[in-house]
Amino acid sequence: MRYFDVAVTFTADQFRGIYRGKQYHEPDFGEVLKRTKEYGCEKVMLTTMSLEGAKQNLQIVRQFSEVFPLKMTIGVHPYHAGEIYAAQDSQEHSNQYLDSIREIGRTLMTESPSPVAAFGEIGLDYVYLDRADKETQQRAFKDQLEMATEFQLPLFLHVRESTEDFISIIKPYLPKLSRGGLVHSFAGSKEEMLQLVELGLDISVNGVSFRSDEQIEMVKHIPLDRLHLETDSPWCEVLEKDSKIESFLATARALPPSRKHNKFISGQMVKTRNESCTIERVGLVVAGLKGGPSRGGRGGCME
Repeated sequence: MRYFDVAVTFTADQFRGIYRGKQYHEPDFGEVLKRTKEYGCEKVMLTTMSLEGAKQNLQIVRQFSEVFPLKMTIGVHPYHAGEIYAAQDSQEHSNQYLDSIREIGRTLMTESPSPVAAFGEIGLDYVYLDRADKETQQRAFKDQLEMATEFQLPLFLHVRESTEDFISIIKPYLPKLSRGGLVHSFAGSKEEMLQLVELGLDISVNGVSFRSDEQIEMVKHIPLDRLHLETDSPWCEVLEKDSKIESFLATARALPPSRKHNKFISGQMVKTRNESCTIERVGLVVAGLKGGPSRGGRGGCME
């Protein structure tokens, strides 16, 4: 089985060897991608969370273009919504931060093939309101949806404990966005998932989507033609000893050796740091919940 991991955050500290603010080892992107390929994951999409993240992701895509087929998204995550307006004068009609995102996106979309596969990660997250309040997140979401109508890329979306507001904001824009979108790392209820699917959006799941009985029920009911798989690494690992899913992982290929970050050895995984090489486990759990062999959902339709 070959996989396409539609969500990896290579800009996270863990992939740069930083844990709790301290550097323990050098960035090991190359080794991570080597394991990714060895474990049957043929393509990876890097998620962009900020303007700086877009620049970092582009550098990674360029650096490893001859080693592994990486794509990236471009947009501002709700966690970083406040950055958009931090330096904007109230009298200004344009926004320098968003203008910079727009300029990078336009430039990259002229390339053939373009490294940009989707617009995002945009949306709402009401769990971490200390990072950006509701008003700021909603403003950023609307402003970026306006920009998305210019790019006409598939949307890469984030919604957490905010489904009602998310739907009310995005719904008027969807007729203007012919390529639809993917709600990634979804861990809400079956009812919420069905509302999103009704809008024409796809759903992507990872290890965090299997944690509760409610989430298990949700995954069972995702239409297969709307389903994508991801790791959302370095987070959201599949909990192999969870009794709700353990039986589905009996045939999973053994992972490479791993060590704690303070005992890092090049070529080995880092304990608790998720990687794309684990995506088979996501596929096996989904297949088990749906009562069939692992088929990987739609996989790479964001390309």
